[in-house]
Amino acid sequence: MLLLLVILVIQSFGADSNASCIKNERDALLKFKQGLTDPSNRLVSWVGEDCCSWEGISCSNRNGHVVKLDLRNPQGSRDRWKLKKSLLGGEISHSLLNLTRLNYLDLSMNNFSEIGIPAFLGSFKMLNYLNLSAAEFMGTLPHFLGNLSSLQFLDLSYNSELIVDSLFFASTLTSLKYLDLSDLHLSKVDDWLSSLNMLPSLVELHMSSCSLHSFPRFVHVNFTSLAILDLSSNDFNSTIPHWFSNISNIQNLDLSGSALRGSLRELGDYSLLEFLHLHDNDLEDEILESLMNNFCNLLELDLGSNSFSGDIGKLFGNSSGCIQSSLRKMDLSDNNFRGSLPDMLRQFKHLEYLDLSHNCFLGPIPESIGRISSLKGLFLNYNCLNGSIPASLGQLSKLEILEISNNFLNGSIPESLGQLSNLDVLDIHDNSLDCIVSKLHFSQLKSLTRLVMYGNSLVFDIEPTWVAPFQLQSIYLSSCKVGPKFPQWLISQRNHSLEFLDLYNTSISDTIPDWFENISSNIQWLDLSHNQITKHLPKLKRKSLEGSTRVIYLNSNKFEGPVTAFPTDVEVLDISNNFLSGQIPQEIGKMMPILRFFSLSNNNLNGSIPTSLCKMAQLSYLDLSRNQLSGALPQCWQEMEFLQVFDVGNNNLSGHIPVSLGSLKNLGSLHMENNNLEGNIPTSLQNLGNLLTLDLSENALTGAIPPWIGENLSSLAILSIHSNMFEGEIPPQLCGLASLRILNLAKNKVTGTIPPCFGNFTSMIVDDPDFVDYWLSSFAFPVLFQMPNRWTAYQDHVLAYIKGRALVYNKTLVFLFSIDVSENNIFGEIPNELVNLSLIQNLNLSRNNFKGQIPPQIGKLKSLESLDLSGNELSGLIPPSISALNFLSYLNLSFNNLSGPIPHGNQLQTLDDKSIYIGNSGLCGSPLESCQEMEPPEHGKPVKESNKDEFEILWFYCGLGVGFMAGFVGLCSTLYFKTPWRHAYFQLVEKIYNDISVIVAIKINHFRRKFSRSESRG
Repeated sequence: MLLLLVILVIQSFGADSNASCIKNERDALLKFKQGLTDPSNRLVSWVGEDCCSWEGISCSNRNGHVVKLDLRNPQGSRDRWKLKKSLLGGEISHSLLNLTRLNYLDLSMNNFSEIGIPAFLGSFKMLNYLNLSAAEFMGTLPHFLGNLSSLQFLDLSYNSELIVDSLFFASTLTSLKYLDLSDLHLSKVDDWLSSLNMLPSLVELHMSSCSLHSFPRFVHVNFTSLAILDLSSNDFNSTIPHWFSNISNIQNLDLSGSALRGSLRELGDYSLLEFLHLHDNDLEDEILESLMNNFCNLLELDLGSNSFSGDIGKLFGNSSGCIQSSLRKMDLSDNNFRGSLPDMLRQFKHLEYLDLSHNCFLGPIPESIGRISSLKGLFLNYNCLNGSIPASLGQLSKLEILEISNNFLNGSIPESLGQLSNLDVLDIHDNSLDCIVSKLHFSQLKSLTRLVMYGNSLVFDIEPTWVAPFQLQSIYLSSCKVGPKFPQWLISQRNHSLEFLDLYNTSISDTIPDWFENISSNIQWLDLSHNQITKHLPKLKRKSLEGSTRVIYLNSNKFEGPVTAFPTDVEVLDISNNFLSGQIPQEIGKMMPILRFFSLSNNNLNGSIPTSLCKMAQLSYLDLSRNQLSGALPQCWQEMEFLQVFDVGNNNLSGHIPVSLGSLKNLGSLHMENNNLEGNIPTSLQNLGNLLTLDLSENALTGAIPPWIGENLSSLAILSIHSNMFEGEIPPQLCGLASLRILNLAKNKVTGTIPPCFGNFTSMIVDDPDFVDYWLSSFAFPVLFQMPNRWTAYQDHVLAYIKGRALVYNKTLVFLFSIDVSENNIFGEIPNELVNLSLIQNLNLSRNNFKGQIPPQIGKLKSLESLDLSGNELSGLIPPSISALNFLSYLNLSFNNLSGPIPHGNQLQTLDDKSIYIGNSGLCGSPLESCQEMEPPEHGKPVKESNKDEFEILWFYCGLGVGFMAGFVGLCSTLYFKTPWRHAYFQLVEKIYNDISVIVAIKINHFRRKFSRSESRG
């Protein structure tokens, strides 16, 4: 009867509820739903009366109250596209306060970027679990969270826009066992340790990437229950503090990437420690024997990316170390350990992962490693290991990852590796392996997903009918000999798992088979470049996964025919250096709307440039150079705000430079050289403040060189406008280009003088060590995978006339310093200020009208390799300082008025071509005729030489008189004997006399009339 009475009372209080959901709580949830945005319709189940059956809702079996609200994004963080599609957002309604029995709230991995954490959450007195991780909350962290006295789990991590001014609220959460504040900006929070030190029940503390800059110097800490401490990726820049030795119950310690320095002596003796992560610091110790011998419960040891040193043999020398029987994972990578790998490694009987990469190990891989039967991952990359790969590695039946790349391993690959049925990753790239690879090397690798073998001298000899046992995700075989036929064994990769296929420079001289389209749908990275592949471009299937992109390199082959359509998901497309012909499709901008890198250079394409290219709003790099494109450039570039490189050089384009190019504020390189462009440089280009290269050479551009180039294009490093029809003087404003390294104004109609301030080009005087990195980063492109030492997104280039030849600079362009103003009408003297340009390598002032002397201190140009002053009117001596130019390999001083002896010098003596000095009659000395020594005159010698000179002059005048008389007599004799000639002669003389008489008479009359008028006025 009493039990029945209790049931009736409960039912009377819950009269407005059904059997499993209380009405006011259901209404509160529906109101909460109304304020949310739900693009993927995750809350579609939130209908009907039974709210306890809704997605993410859990109720108490005892009283029907909602006790759990779990709206964590179900997609997790692996698939970003699906994650983004299923984000909840919007407002969080106060109606949740009606959930009075709520003890679990999870809103993590959503997007509440428009709001802050609601202060009313501090009113949930029964809440013991609160997870707001990665929910994009902004604003100030409410201190009301300190009211949640029952809270045991609190995760506020990865809300990077959240402002935290204090952690005092946490000191009142005395029941807290788990706290995660990772990725919150706590640099202004000085009380972080004093607040957290008040939590005696705390078991896990995660404060990774919190911008912490110092360790408070506590004498004693109160973390009596702390088992897991993560302070990784901060900026402590200090030694490990003393109070760390008091955290006696720690089992997992992560201090990686926190700018720690010093040694490990402050760690103390952690008898319970199982996981120790200290990588990416600057810790150092000569020998770590004490660590290896005292931490008997250690399961994971991660000391990678520090400055530890010592002989690796001594580190493992003590066979009695207790760590050998417990350790499961050891990472000593990226340190300064040296020596040979010891046989003692075999005593780590339970070791599953061993990473010794990026050290200084020598010698062969010991056979004993093949006896660690538990090994699942072996990493020995980037050492100096030599010898062959031991066949014993084929006995590691549990091995899943084998990476021994970037060493000096030689010989062959053991066929026994083909028996590792659990192997997932095989990476042996960049060694000196030289062998034939057959199907036996892969016979049992049914689990293999990643195959990396590039950078070896491997020859693949696999039958076309062989069926591979694996389904690969990544294949990197560049510079191996896979061809001449396209690898037929790829036909077995039919489950759409293949994502990365790198067959760069693999000696393939075949066509792409039709079946390739069937395995291409999921390929994110395709590199078939630098082969001899013929016929038409490959057909690729569109990916089934929305939001994904792909990178395609087909350049440097023999593809022919038209440019065909590629899938719309292509982000990078390089089909340069082929034999493609026809026109660029007019709708290409719609075919590939998300394209960011597009190169068609060095093909046989013709026709006009399609205006649809301007529809590629994300395009950063456009290279259409070295084709046969014609017509005017489109006028639609103003919408392409991300464009960094625009290269249409070496075509047949005509018309004017489009004004709309001035809208490309991010443009770093503009190449329009060797076309038929005309008119002035549009003033809109002065808006290109980030421009590094401007090449308008070899066109028909006119007008004056714009002064605004020097005033507005402050980042300009290369200015090349040679071979046009520019006129007028050189604007002195060009001297404001502090970053200028290459200036080419040659072959124009420029006049005037060289501004003396040309000697102030800062980049040609003071070397900037950061410029190369800045230059390369300006043309870097964030592709999905980048092979080292192979890819640069775009290779900038310029044509320069150096050492008497036209040279194209690309890879070494950033190291060239040059001024060329040759073949103009520049006059005046060569400014002495030019000798300040100590880094300049090429100076060409030839074929102008320079006068005066060569600057006496020209020897100060210590880096000069090429000097051309020919075809001017220079006079005087060649300065002796020119012999100090130790790098000079080309010199041309011909056709001037230079005189005197040619200077001597070590480097100058190697320039023994006489044509260097031709056209200077006053020069003497090697390699020309030797100069006569100027000795003091002897007594009587001047008189003798004077008599000799006078005698020669007398004979000259005598000969002149005789010649005149002979000519006169000859003329008179001819007129005497030739009557017609005589009549004609006298008629001519009479006509000339009459004409002169008339002219004289007219002039006399004119002056008389003028004189009479002046007198009458007077």
